[in-house]
Amino acid sequence: MIRFKNVSKSFGKDSHNSALKNINLEIGAGEFVSFIGASGAGKSTMLKMLIGESKPDNGGEIWIEDIRVDKVKSEFLPYLRRRIGVIFQDFKLLQSRTVYENVSLAMEVAGASKKEIQRDVPKLLDLVGIASKADSYPNELSGGQKQRVSIARALSHNPILLIADEPTGNLDKANTYDIITLLLKIHNSGTTVLLATHNQEVVDKLKKRVITVQNGEVVLDQEVGKYYI
Repeated sequence: MIRFKNVSKSFGKDSHNSALKNINLEIGAGEFVSFIGASGAGKSTMLKMLIGESKPDNGGEIWIEDIRVDKVKSEFLPYLRRRIGVIFQDFKLLQSRTVYENVSLAMEVAGASKKEIQRDVPKLLDLVGIASKADSYPNELSGGQKQRVSIARALSHNPILLIADEPTGNLDKANTYDIITLLLKIHNSGTTVLLATHNQEVVDKLKKRVITVQNGEVVLDQEVGKYYI
């Protein structure tokens, strides 16, 4: 489903971001894969390339199914991104919108009808366990609840791929467990999940594939991995 072919990236000598060095990698449909590595190792850059936020240097190729992402023109990127859900560490919720509105707006932007929005938003909020907070604003929620809203929003266009970039970085242990359990539930429904994390306990308990990135290179690819950094 996902393929990196000879992917390299240089950001210049003054950047704190590590370059990627000749990444060759394949991820099958329906996999749950954790990317681990120190800050600046390159894992977030790899995930950004999948949504077209960053391009590889000349010669590198990035594929999602039959779409070569690095060749998608900027005006068509929104259509690609409708097939991909993204969850961030800092939630990125609209503070002036309710929980319901944060999710419904994402659907509206993606072209959903009013009927579809009214039908699907309650289902999504129920799926992530936050239906009772539909009329609440982000500043009235805990960190775990905010992340649940961001997950509902990411799922609002029924993506084939869910990217979670340090989704538990701002959460305590209990909320971390809840969010990872939710990601596994989503994965079990057939969605491919890519998780970037520093959390050793999460990685070890998942017992899923783990890709270790160091200094811009894939140094370890474990079918059932543990955190060795």
